[in-house]
Amino acid sequence: MPEPTEPGGSPFPTPTELKDWPEADRRHPARSDRHYLALGSLADSLRHEIDRKLAGRSGLRVLDIGCGNKPYLPFFAGLATSYLGVDAVDGPRVDAIGVAEDLPCEDSSFDVVLCTQVLEHVDDPTRVLAEIYRVLAPGGVLFLSTHGVFLYHPDPPTSDRDYWRWTHAGLMRIVRQSGDYSGLSLEPQGNVVACLGYITAQFVDELGQKLPGNLIRKVMLRAVNEISSWLDARFPLGARVPAGGSLSANYLVTAEKNSA
Repeated sequence: MPEPTEPGGSPFPTPTELKDWPEADRRHPARSDRHYLALGSLADSLRHEIDRKLAGRSGLRVLDIGCGNKPYLPFFAGLATSYLGVDAVDGPRVDAIGVAEDLPCEDSSFDVVLCTQVLEHVDDPTRVLAEIYRVLAPGGVLFLSTHGVFLYHPDPPTSDRDYWRWTHAGLMRIVRQSGDYSGLSLEPQGNVVACLGYITAQFVDELGQKLPGNLIRKVMLRAVNEISSWLDARFPLGARVPAGGSLSANYLVTAEKNSA
């Protein structure tokens, strides 16, 4: 294991630093964004679950695995006093370099672990989940999102690192088996129509980039996203996660580590 970092990590940014925090398009994607149908719903679900699971708590130590630019850090304003970002690749907002299967962190050193859109890219998801459980303090909360159905998208793009997809049942199973959790829940980011619309939006965006100007591309994407959102809320009512015949492009799992 790499040498552990100091528990808790970096001090939480000030309100002034948060004002122009990067990657606002992940927290508030435009309706003309090719990832709107997944990222918009994920941001809404994550905010809701943070409010629900962390209500009344403060002074929290947060670990962000595969942090990149820490796009969701602002969601923890007023709750966290420290925020450690770990990533396999160095970057301006990465506090510690390490792989998710071997986190450079002490046991039980974090009150919250956030891991968004990382699990599909790791070598060993089971080992990652074991590490998450190890570094979570008793009573700590996990927020984890990953794909159900999506196009192949290795990260880094020059690698082959896009290995896994899950059904809702399979994802719940591996999280449940990774440790002693309570309050385990799963929220899909849309259902069948939103999933198909999300995939369609990727090809519409590629087509739009070949057309003159940017307006046509944005109009087409907005139309796909709005029509898909409207239809997904209404059809098919009998095929919503976790029902048979259901389908989702993405899931958010929330769980609380039981006290010893």
